Amino acid sequence: MKKIKLGSYTPGTSLIHQLDPRTKLLGGFAIIIAILVDNSWPVLTLNTVLIFTVIYLAKINLKSVLQGVKWLWLIFFLTFVVQCIYTQGEPLFSLGPVIVTREGVYRGVATFLRLLILYLSSTVLTMTTSPMKLAGGLEALFAPLNRLKVPVNQFAMLMTISLRFIPTLLEEAETITRAQKSRGAPFASPKKLVRLKTTLAVLIPLVVGSLQRATDLATAMESRCYTGGTHYSRTKNLRFGRRDLVALAITAVICIFPLIKY
Repeated sequence: MKKIKLGSYTPGTSLIHQLDPRTKLLGGFAIIIAILVDNSWPVLTLNTVLIFTVIYLAKINLKSVLQGVKWLWLIFFLTFVVQCIYTQGEPLFSLGPVIVTREGVYRGVATFLRLLILYLSSTVLTMTTSPMKLAGGLEALFAPLNRLKVPVNQFAMLMTISLRFIPTLLEEAETITRAQKSRGAPFASPKKLVRLKTTLAVLIPLVVGSLQRATDLATAMESRCYTGGTHYSRTKNLRFGRRDLVALAITAVICIFPLIKY
């Protein structure tokens, strides 16, 4: 699992791998909409349990997934702290001039769970769905927009390529950073100007490598006569089966039922 690029497709035969990509896309959209519409405890708790259940059924190493989000833990922590301090309400305790409120702690935990669910849902989607199936699912879902002359095929391929190369760029950035450190790059220098120059030493080769990879990919697609239109066929057509219907029903109940106000 340490050699697996986080977020990239991981072949498998689990129940989640076998689901139709449209099922996983609709389920992911339902989870995201539910946590963005309402941040109550029932909604956040049920969706958190749902996403961890999906990870278990997909046979994905949870420890590796959480370790891969280490560069986001700082954002999660800062978001939690800011919500605790700047949200007005009933004081819980104080540290000098800083007052932590009960409402702030609640909002901080809710924001943390929202961000965590967003990250995990997108990660599970890309790790259990191949890029071609993901593109096919997006094309099928947005097919009605073809009547409005919207380039659905190009949009689907663009989204698929973007999701596919995000983990690759992150790994390349880490590789370049380690290479610069081995050459004595002062990443921990107290001088901001020095740290800025050191950061540029990572960003410049990363951008150059990304442009070169994009050029190679474009050449490969053109050599295979890809035009981005609908004038091509797939070796395997998408099939929406009974298990997909059951999965969507369970997701809909978990996401929609807590939103119903009595």
